[in-house]
Amino acid sequence: MTEIDSAYDIVIVGSGIVGATAALILAKNTSLHIAVLEAKSPFFNAQPHSHETRVSAIALSSKRVFENIHVWQSIASKRISPYQKMHVWDPVGKGEISFTAEALHESALGFIVEDDVIRMCLLDHFKQYNNLDFLHPIHLLSLEKKTSGIELKTHSHVIKAKLLIAADGAESWIRQQLGIELATRDYQHTAIITTVQTELSHQATARQNFLSTGPLAFLPLENQNQCSIVWSVTHDYAAELLALNDDAFNDVLSSAFEFRLGHVTSIVPRQSFSLKMRHAKHYVGENYALIGDAAHTIHPLAGQGVNLGLLDAGTLADVVSNAWKKNRNFASHATLRQYERWRKRDTLTMLRMVDAIKYLFSSEKKSLFYLRNAGLNIVDRMSFVKSFIANYALGKRGDLPSIAV
Repeated sequence: MTEIDSAYDIVIVGSGIVGATAALILAKNTSLHIAVLEAKSPFFNAQPHSHETRVSAIALSSKRVFENIHVWQSIASKRISPYQKMHVWDPVGKGEISFTAEALHESALGFIVEDDVIRMCLLDHFKQYNNLDFLHPIHLLSLEKKTSGIELKTHSHVIKAKLLIAADGAESWIRQQLGIELATRDYQHTAIITTVQTELSHQATARQNFLSTGPLAFLPLENQNQCSIVWSVTHDYAAELLALNDDAFNDVLSSAFEFRLGHVTSIVPRQSFSLKMRHAKHYVGENYALIGDAAHTIHPLAGQGVNLGLLDAGTLADVVSNAWKKNRNFASHATLRQYERWRKRDTLTMLRMVDAIKYLFSSEKKSLFYLRNAGLNIVDRMSFVKSFIANYALGKRGDLPSIAV
């Protein structure tokens, strides 16, 4: 562990993908003294011939963020899975919609990347910057607001920050210590994730069908016959699925996916986690800001969680860097409010879109059944509408931080 300095310009709590990205952007664009605190020392288990269960769908905007901090080449050299097509359908009706990279004049719609691969490359890049300290393992005991900033106490140190950035996840300790109110809603879903071997090639296509119990996504991996799956189902059904032996689970999964990729076989242990919407009432205050899951969590059906967090990181870094370059107080509430206004609007839009999609496809009302199937087919034939939807989801729009453009 790097020796702890007593005072920093910026302290980021959490060295996950979003926190580490924010640290690298700030270290690259300013000479501010930055510390990243992590409760546990990092351990990575990325193996050359097996994929980690946790993956992220990286949008084009997120790829540009990684390119601008010079880590994308490192990520790509290890393992990425670009996908050129996306297919979504309602198995109960006949509604379906497809997107292609070619129609958007892109080489890929996005990239499926293991979370451990991304984080390993980000943390490895920390050593490029003399103004960036990585402190781990750190156990924080208390937080106290001061007129000059925020003080964090451990068993043996007091760490002072002019600006404290909370990137410590959905159950953020920092957010709780700051007393920030949180709007929550249980999606009444459990996500089951695993990696599967498929009988048929995935053909670099991301696929998702909307079952009555919840959406099932097959995300293509580097091996043409392997996919990462995310199956969001009701809590009771999740318990049933998790209790099945491997052979029985494989049969149920293959059938639920209508054998689109033939028979599938789970090749890593299944994992699960409950899904809940969280949205902080405030993202910022005097001397602090929340980013990523500390500020908001979203249903994985749109694959936008980490991309929203990376846009948080880029936007906050833009605001702080611009204030620093103009010799303004980069940690003031007035300055940080620019970040909050910029990002809260986009996040709320995405949260509402996901809620609408989930409601539309989970409802058993006949009127909504016909509406969603007709809607999918109509939009599929309207190229300009499809392009707008795809470009928004992929991060090709005008409201992005400079680092994501």
